Amino acid sequence: MSLLLLVLFFFLFASLWGFYISVRPLRIVSSITPKDLGLDYEEVSFVSEDKVTLRGWFIRHKQSLEARTIIALHGYPADKGNILPAIAFLTEKYNLLLFDFRYLGASDGHYSTVGAEETRDLRSAIEFLKSRGIKEVGVWGFSMGAAVALMVAPQQIEVKAIVADSSYARLDLMAPVLFRLPFLKYPLASLMGLWAKLFLGVDLEKVSPMESAKSLNIPVLIIHSKGDLLIPFRHASLLQESLRNNGKAEFWFHENFFHGQLAPDYQRRVADFFAATL
Repeated sequence: MSLLLLVLFFFLFASLWGFYISVRPLRIVSSITPKDLGLDYEEVSFVSEDKVTLRGWFIRHKQSLEARTIIALHGYPADKGNILPAIAFLTEKYNLLLFDFRYLGASDGHYSTVGAEETRDLRSAIEFLKSRGIKEVGVWGFSMGAAVALMVAPQQIEVKAIVADSSYARLDLMAPVLFRLPFLKYPLASLMGLWAKLFLGVDLEKVSPMESAKSLNIPVLIIHSKGDLLIPFRHASLLQESLRNNGKAEFWFHENFFHGQLAPDYQRRVADFFAATL
């Protein structure tokens, strides 16, 4: 009986701890700003649908007032500064809006939902740009940011093209990655799903870029690597299947890059994609 209680305690404690550190992770806060890259920018803030204040940077194209605008979405548990060096090249042709998702970086919020409620943040960013007269956008997203872009785009006609770099396909499939314990990771992940539903009202199975992607008919570039150990390549395969009826979808897969590693011709490929689709 005591052994059974110990096993039960282990599962409850491990799954609750995993849930807690997932929704309140140690945040990666960058010190870099656009000024460090020689870019003029405006610090902006806007409020999400559920009253969370989000903070970001608006980098206006230096020469053209008519330049298209791209929203850049960071990964988890990083911030906008984390992705700035990777996408700063887009300022050569576009306005850029970067902001911190809820709880992360400089934004307010009591916890992260790793994509579930962050969809509200992107919708609010689009509304913010509309208030400035910008009615069409492209979206570049990395990891969690890519997942958010894929989930929001079907309901937002303002989104005209997406680059989704290293997205997950469904959030519940990511839960076992947190627990790298053979055999035990699946029951622990199931319990995490229970806590998410109980405490946050979030059904991890319904946080599903792969389901949303089925109704996308805009240009999408999916980027992923078979060497990604954080978000396994299986997720890219599921997204590819979801987009099979989208003739505007493109797929750029690599063999041995780690999560977040950029190919030597990354800038050219992404720039060409947006040039052709925006």
